[in-house]
Amino acid sequence: MSAPPGRMRSSLLMGAAVACTVVGVLPNFLVSGLALLVRADLAFDEAGLGLVIGVFYGASALTAIPGGRIAERLGARWTLALGVALAVTALGAVAGLARSLPVLAACLAVGGMSNGLIQPAANLALARGIPAHRLGFAFGVKQSAVPTATLLAGAAVPVVGLTIGWRWAFAGAALVAVTLLVVVAVSAPGGRASRLPRQPRVRIDPALFPSLLRVAAASCCGTVAANSLGAFYVESTVASGRSLATAGLLLSCASVAGIVTRLVGGWLAGRRSTRSLRAAGLMMATGTLGLVLLAFGSGTAALVVATLVAFVAGWGWPGLLQLGIVQAHMRTPAAASGVVHSGALTGGLVGPVVFGLVAAEHGFTPAWLMVAAVGLLGGCLLLREGRTA
Repeated sequence: MSAPPGRMRSSLLMGAAVACTVVGVLPNFLVSGLALLVRADLAFDEAGLGLVIGVFYGASALTAIPGGRIAERLGARWTLALGVALAVTALGAVAGLARSLPVLAACLAVGGMSNGLIQPAANLALARGIPAHRLGFAFGVKQSAVPTATLLAGAAVPVVGLTIGWRWAFAGAALVAVTLLVVVAVSAPGGRASRLPRQPRVRIDPALFPSLLRVAAASCCGTVAANSLGAFYVESTVASGRSLATAGLLLSCASVAGIVTRLVGGWLAGRRSTRSLRAAGLMMATGTLGLVLLAFGSGTAALVVATLVAFVAGWGWPGLLQLGIVQAHMRTPAAASGVVHSGALTGGLVGPVVFGLVAAEHGFTPAWLMVAAVGLLGGCLLLREGRTA
């Protein structure tokens, strides 16, 4: 059979990157979306939820930099396959073994390792396999995986969690991930026909490393806000007087808006000479307005506006940031994105843990204001860095 044309191959690459990235973050977002049901069954509070989410991102952060190096050495296919296999293990273990908070945390640690491997490997697949003029849209598609995961998690609340039980959501996700693992193993980028050659050990240009660290710090701040939003949106919405089903529906709708934003942002970045880092910083800063509204707003209209602003702007920047990093480090896209991703994952570790502690002791209003301030700092740092990029 002849090879597919370039555009079809690009579409397959993007599809594989999105599917693997969704699976990599799904253990975390399923726990967040189904948190009220999981907490009631396993008997832990908001601080415990923050802890298990923090464990996920902590494991991801520890894996991201070596994961980037592994991807550069082995190629995209085998690194993606390894990451998906770990995700299958995590999802299946939550469904069948999680009977206490420590066991749930251990399962999410395995899921975090999966995410730390998949992210740089997916970036490598896109950087090596997508034409330069389509790279912006490709990263928008790839980064739409996170709101896609929250969409699935939000839909799982009324469809699965409130009907047959939350464990079945994890079991179903594990089954889907097994199917993806088979597909990746036989046909994903890096297969026999399009295998990425093994690379010698690569090092990031030392002259660019300080800038890379500054972007990683900004990404850390932005992710403190973004991941706290993903982890506690449903809990906060229910605490404000809405039903669990309504909160799940709002999460799904906001996730659709977030997907559209990432796709459109990536498409525009690919067609124009957009300064990706500055655009990401502007979105990061704007998203904090939604968090402030979540803290102080009352009534349905305020909740809807806060939700849209927080998810559209506050979650719309990662694709632009990843694009800017890959464009600046085309020799070592996986290694460079691994450094920045480790910063983001550190924010994912710190944000939900501290948010959960503050919310458990003082309520959701000061917790939202706290992460909004940190997110605003990240946006300002990225805007400043974008001026010199």
